[in-house]
Amino acid sequence: MAKRSSEQPRWRHARRTPWKSRLSKRIANLLMIAGGLLLAYPLWSSAYTNVQQNRLDNAFVTSTNAFAGEVNRAKSGVATERAREQVLKRLADLFAKTVHPGDPVAKLTIAKIGLSCIVTQGVSGAASLNQWADHDFLRSGPVHYGTTPLPGAGRPFALAGHRTTYGGPFFKLDKLKPGDLIKVETPYATFTYRVAKSTVTKPTDLTVLYDRGYDLVLTTCTPIYTATDRLIIWGELTAFTLK
Repeated sequence: MAKRSSEQPRWRHARRTPWKSRLSKRIANLLMIAGGLLLAYPLWSSAYTNVQQNRLDNAFVTSTNAFAGEVNRAKSGVATERAREQVLKRLADLFAKTVHPGDPVAKLTIAKIGLSCIVTQGVSGAASLNQWADHDFLRSGPVHYGTTPLPGAGRPFALAGHRTTYGGPFFKLDKLKPGDLIKVETPYATFTYRVAKSTVTKPTDLTVLYDRGYDLVLTTCTPIYTATDRLIIWGELTAFTLK
């Protein structure tokens, strides 16, 4: 008779992993995945903004071409500086009636910090004062505070932009000094501003949106990687050219 092997199947001796150990491993894996996503956040948020900027750039060109007829009719026969200013305001008011939240309204260029991007329209009315009102639009780039006028229609033309995430268009805003130039192109005119000063305020300070002493206001979070305060860049209009 064949001798019976004393060796038992290995599975009978395998010890089962305690459920607490399995749970710990799963939690560790989830934390690693979450950490990876967090580290990759600046990359994919920037990629999203780049795609949106390309889309907005095309839409801005289309909007400019569509508004060209109005500009040509309005500036026909304009001979004096006073007349140019009146035409500018009329065109700005007319264009404002055609835009909706999320639409491209201007192209912002700041050579000093290597910035060139499309600005979208924010929500209007009382809702525009809510700090979360333009949250979704800010993912695509700087946003025009809907409670302030467009360039040429009044003061100030106020913008908000992310400092770090979603491409961080205003990442280097703190590098601007008095005298630096800022260019804003709209479908009806191109504006040149000169930086006058910079200040830091609290997020709840909305007086910057109503300061009629300056033509341009740029706002972003500060210190960098935080949102405790707001960095404000104030600009004065030096020149404009009708399209």
